[in-house]
Amino acid sequence: MSIFEFVLTGLTLVLALVITRILGGLRWVIAPGRAYWVHAVMVLQLLLLTSLIWWGLWYAKDTQWTYLSFAYNLLIGPGILYFSATLLVPDNPRRVRSWREHYYRVHRLFFGAFALLVVIIFFGSLFYTGTPLLHFTRIIQFGVLVLCLVGAVSRSHRVHGAIALSLLSASVAAAVLSEVAALQLPQPD
Repeated sequence: MSIFEFVLTGLTLVLALVITRILGGLRWVIAPGRAYWVHAVMVLQLLLLTSLIWWGLWYAKDTQWTYLSFAYNLLIGPGILYFSATLLVPDNPRRVRSWREHYYRVHRLFFGAFALLVVIIFFGSLFYTGTPLLHFTRIIQFGVLVLCLVGAVSRSHRVHGAIALSLLSASVAAAVLSEVAALQLPQPD
């Protein structure tokens, strides 16, 4: 087993917990009469983002892994994703009577954690994967950070609707860009 396979095992275990948490509560999140579309979009966006981060781990295969880089990438990034998932989908989602009320009860903490995740991804990509400071992904990171900060302070349904759709669009755009980048990579013989 290589060091990358060893590290990937730990990271994927935490990311799998995020996905399990979301999928386990999805039935209740979209239940008629209780669902709140903004919350449901944020849950789907978190699911897509988690899968993108999992997929993106492959690009870290040539990273020189140390315990510090492992702990940073395992405990902080995926840990924040899991924390965010627990905010959006609590332990017993069937007890949530109104996802709208639940969403606005946790939105400040959720967006604060999400803003922290963006900052963590920024520094992680700068120091661990060597992404240049002036890279097109920084525009996306800055935009998502601004959306998170606005989401943390606003209680407006319209603002949160726009944020949810913008974040989902950013995740979809990242997925498309990932596919385009993969098509441009040399293919193994």
